[in-house]
Amino acid sequence: MNKILVLGLGNTLLGDEGVGVRVVELLKERGEYDNVEFMDGGTLSFSLAGAIADSDQLIVIDA
Repeated sequence: MNKILVLGLGNTLLGDEGVGVRVVELLKERGEYDNVEFMDGGTLSFSLAGAIADSDQLIVIDA
C-alpha cells in the first residue's frame, strides 16, 4: 500500500500564511487512515526531507 504524506506548510503566526497548517489539523481531526500521514510542516523546510523521501505520494497544502 502506498504511503501518502499530506503536508501543511505555513506560519500560523502570520494569519493567512498558516492556512496549510490549519487544513492539515482539520483533516487529522476527521479521522485516521492506515496509509496516510498528516504532518504540520510549519516553516521547517529542509528538515522535512526525510519524511518526504519516505513517502510514495506527497500532497502539499500551502497558501
